[in-house]
Amino acid sequence: MRKKLNISLIHLSSLIYLLMLVIGLFMHPRGPMWLNIILVIMFGLVYSLMIVCNPILNTYVLYSCFLIYCILTISFVYSMTPEVSLFFFYSAFFIPFIVQERFQKWFILTMLLAMSGCLTVTLIFYNFSHFFTLILFYAVIVMILIGNKRMVKNRKLKQELDEKNRHINVLIAEQERNRIGQDLHDTLGHVFASLSLKSELAMKLIDQDTDKAKKEMETVNQLSKEALHKVRNIINDLKVQSFEEEVQGMEALLENANFEFHFTHKEKARVLSPSKQSILAMILREALNNVIKHSGATKVCCSLEEDQETITLTVHDNGRGLESNTNLYSIEQRVTRVNGALKVTNDKGLKVQITVPRGDQL
Repeated sequence: MRKKLNISLIHLSSLIYLLMLVIGLFMHPRGPMWLNIILVIMFGLVYSLMIVCNPILNTYVLYSCFLIYCILTISFVYSMTPEVSLFFFYSAFFIPFIVQERFQKWFILTMLLAMSGCLTVTLIFYNFSHFFTLILFYAVIVMILIGNKRMVKNRKLKQELDEKNRHINVLIAEQERNRIGQDLHDTLGHVFASLSLKSELAMKLIDQDTDKAKKEMETVNQLSKEALHKVRNIINDLKVQSFEEEVQGMEALLENANFEFHFTHKEKARVLSPSKQSILAMILREALNNVIKHSGATKVCCSLEEDQETITLTVHDNGRGLESNTNLYSIEQRVTRVNGALKVTNDKGLKVQITVPRGDQL
């Protein structure tokens, strides 16, 4: 599929800077006027190609245009004024956002060599004030270039993360569909088979033995009630509980198991997406089940703490501490699913800290 031109007001506004060269032609330029006019026209064409037509140019043509752009900039520093080389500000945006990453080193090296050429020409034909002014501007240009490269890299990483999260969501949905199908098959398949057999038997007995037919219909009624109860359980399992609802449920469970339970700042989980809250709730449930089964503790303290980028769940009991990592395997899997971090320490009991990134991904 051919790439299309993407001409916007931002692209067209960059062409306004060509007026600097037109003005420079009338400010006592060195060399023949006709030659300077030809070079300005050539620069304008190359510069316009780089700005407007970069989507349809291959890398080698683009680099050729950039090379001509740099050479002509050096010539304008000689024939007009050193300030013309501030066209390199465009390069600080052109290289990170337009050039493919694997080819960027060619363009950066060419730009740095061109800057060195401009500084050399300025040092030979102009005074030191122009020279040091250019050094200052070039330092700013290089810093902008580095900042833009980091911005593009972070944007690419975010896109990759979003893509992975979308893939994970697809896998989770597929797994959930399989689980629901299996639950329906296991819990309702034999029930409906029994209902069918019992109702057929009742129909055959209704004219021969009314009492037996009545008993069969009572069985059908009981089976239908059980089926309804199982359907409701499946539907309840499908509902996504918020983190706070899970905390309330675990609080009741721990009280029944004679545990002293405290949870602070559970409302901070509201900053997470519903799917992340659900996963964090499953992590909490698994951690507290481990406390009940293996810790020998009598008290559990939990908390949520947040900063600008992450939220941290802490589960701390007063039991015997960690004896084996095997009990934390399922927690590690769920933490990995949300790109989080797990930290486990023995501190007057077992202290488990789960840090997950905030945001709407997953």
